[in-house]
Amino acid sequence: MNTHKENQDINVEEILNKIEGYFGFVPKIFQVLSENPPALKVFFDKAEFMMVDDALPPLTKEFVSIGAAAALGSPHCLNTHLEVAREFGASEEQLLLAIIIGASITETTALSKALRVYQEFKEK
Repeated sequence: MNTHKENQDINVEEILNKIEGYFGFVPKIFQVLSENPPALKVFFDKAEFMMVDDALPPLTKEFVSIGAAAALGSPHCLNTHLEVAREFGASEEQLLLAIIIGASITETTALSKALRVYQEFKEK
């Protein structure tokens, strides 16, 4: 159970400053979560792990995020990651390709599932 003391130990301002340092702004999801410091901290800790892990360059991480947001149909996430990728130097061509790749994965998944059902249907 969260106590008032535990909430006081979470420095919301510091977390939001780190987020702004990475994204250049504080995305809405973090703004709203800041109303619940423990939830903000848990979500931020996961995000920070991915932001600082250098296995992929920051721009590559943004391209992955753009593709995923496009595939999931998430306009807020897509806009956020388009903005960040642009700040990291992405070209319009690169941004569009990341969207097309993500969207094509969604299309391929839908077609793959539907064709399996269709094939099973034909075999009845």
